[in-house]
Amino acid sequence: MPRSTVRGTPGRELPTNRFLSLVPDEKPFSGGDDAVQNIPLLERFVSISLEKFINLPANLIDREITAMLRQVLKSCRFARFSLMRLTSKTVACATHVACGDGIVAAPDKLTLRESFPWTGENLLNGNVVCFSSLTELPLQAAVDRRHYEAMGVQSSLAIPIYIGGSVEFFISAHQVRDRQVWSKESISLLRLLGEVFVNALSSRHDTRRAEVWIRFEQLISELSVKFINVPTEDVHREVVLAMDPVREMFQFDRLGLLTISSDKKEVQVTHASYAKGVSPLSEKDNVGQMFPWAMEKLLRGEIVYFTSLDDLPEEAAVDRRSWHGLGVKANFTVPIYVAGSVEYLIAASHIHTSHNMDLGLLTRLRLLGEIFANALVRCKVEAAQRASWDEIQRLKDKLQLETEYLDSELSCRRQHEKIIGKSNALIRTLVQMEQVAPTGSTVLICGETGTGKELVAREIHSLSQRRNRIMVTVNCASLPAALVESELFGREKGAYTGALTRQEGRFELADGGTIFLDEIAEMSLDLQAKLLRVLQEGQFERLGSTKTIQVDVRVIAATNRNLVEEVKKGRFREDLFYRLNVFQIVVPPLRERIEDIPLLVWAFVKEFGDKMGKKINKVSKQDMTVLQRHSWPGNVRELRNVIEHAVIVSSGDKLQVLLPENTGGKTAGILTLEECEARHIREALRLT
Repeated sequence: MPRSTVRGTPGRELPTNRFLSLVPDEKPFSGGDDAVQNIPLLERFVSISLEKFINLPANLIDREITAMLRQVLKSCRFARFSLMRLTSKTVACATHVACGDGIVAAPDKLTLRESFPWTGENLLNGNVVCFSSLTELPLQAAVDRRHYEAMGVQSSLAIPIYIGGSVEFFISAHQVRDRQVWSKESISLLRLLGEVFVNALSSRHDTRRAEVWIRFEQLISELSVKFINVPTEDVHREVVLAMDPVREMFQFDRLGLLTISSDKKEVQVTHASYAKGVSPLSEKDNVGQMFPWAMEKLLRGEIVYFTSLDDLPEEAAVDRRSWHGLGVKANFTVPIYVAGSVEYLIAASHIHTSHNMDLGLLTRLRLLGEIFANALVRCKVEAAQRASWDEIQRLKDKLQLETEYLDSELSCRRQHEKIIGKSNALIRTLVQMEQVAPTGSTVLICGETGTGKELVAREIHSLSQRRNRIMVTVNCASLPAALVESELFGREKGAYTGALTRQEGRFELADGGTIFLDEIAEMSLDLQAKLLRVLQEGQFERLGSTKTIQVDVRVIAATNRNLVEEVKKGRFREDLFYRLNVFQIVVPPLRERIEDIPLLVWAFVKEFGDKMGKKINKVSKQDMTVLQRHSWPGNVRELRNVIEHAVIVSSGDKLQVLLPENTGGKTAGILTLEECEARHIREALRLT
């Protein structure tokens, strides 16, 4: 349609003022110059409106627009006269309406795409749509014709009104009983009247917008200061509380802050404010899956905005269904960056009605979102710092315990380099050694043969205050009964036949040090009585002498027998037993130290390998398992002998273990049938 210049009645200038934003007129679609129109009256209405709306208070604008519509409707004998607003490209809502007597009002909301697609397209393109008869509509307006007929329209006029270069409103006039021809002059004047109305509304909107802007800026300033000092435990609650006034300020139905996971696959609503009657969203819902099209744009930093679901493109079909399911009619979502990546979203929605959102104000939501995001990031950082501090403290405490344990173990290993093992049974023995060593008390070491009782005794001496003096060892079972007394207490020359020289006894030799009496249970009862005197008084006489000798000797005794049973059978003095049993240490048998066997094996392998010039660095897992399952009646001594034999027979770098038959003693536990069968097969192989 060709454009023409807006003009009024020939020879008469139309009044203008600061509200008017005149745009080129459209040639009417239909009509003739013979149409009877009250042009002077329309000019008067325009003039009155220009004067009235210049200084009209904002709260009276809606009332005056409606009153003016009624006057024009009555004067021009329209059936309906309305001011319509395009809330989107496809939806029009009646903001101000006047109807004649007995005329049914048109719907308050029209979906142009469904009801008036041809009319809507022309209006959005800035074209005036008018016809005096439905027969004048073109074939492509068939859908429009059906809906006009349904509304009883005979003649219609729709004039687009611009705001900021785009069509935001249109003036609509209907005739339902008579046909009406629309002249260029009447269309121009009605357009001017509509522009007066729209400019008045825009002025009021600008005033309200300025007020909201000021309030919002004040709120932003207050929140900026507030969230600096909000305790981290209150941040989440304060974010939600801060959303309520913002939602009310912009008249949103739903305002939410959404958090995006680090992998960008999950998006949850973590903070939200809702208008009364609006159902809250679940924090468990993954919003990213519900709105794939929107999320793709948001993660690129783009704002997602629509005032009607019909505005969404075809590729947003999934998003449209999701928004429809949530009842959303208009939405505005802003991405919030943290350290160069989109970490949060702030989303505002209208549920009850569609709205033309003010982009100028709504972009300020990004600043609000950044305040929230910074507070939440600070909360996360402080929480992470607290967690790190707690973890550091926990690790420090653990490290302290481990250090103490390792120090004690290393100390124990440094102090007991010849005692190999880390089993709990052995550790208990080492702890007992360390407890009694500095005291100087008599110690009774019990344990099976081959467990290392003499080694324990030497370690006790090395840890005692007598470590710089000698430790004398006496094996009571290896000395002839006739010589034990002279060995222990000494003799004078001629004390008995063959005593050709004077000899100091072991107790004299150990004066100031330690004497270790191994196999104490083998000592005769007579000698036990003399030993008891030494233990009690530190005195004795040499054989063949009446001179009492005073000594300071610490006694450590050892036995592989059960002294309690020996006392009961009368083979050991009860008083001596109590004197010896001041502090008893039981050295565990090897079968109770299974976890120590690998350590002992490698220690013996190294010892004998170095002696024999062999380098053995492999022990099969099967052989090690066999060694650990053996009953070891001879304990560590037996294991040492087995490893020595294995090193002798090994020709390569792998240890060839050959276990001896069990000669008695306890087993390591009840074996299963499979274990018994395996042992039987191994023994058969060994024998053959």
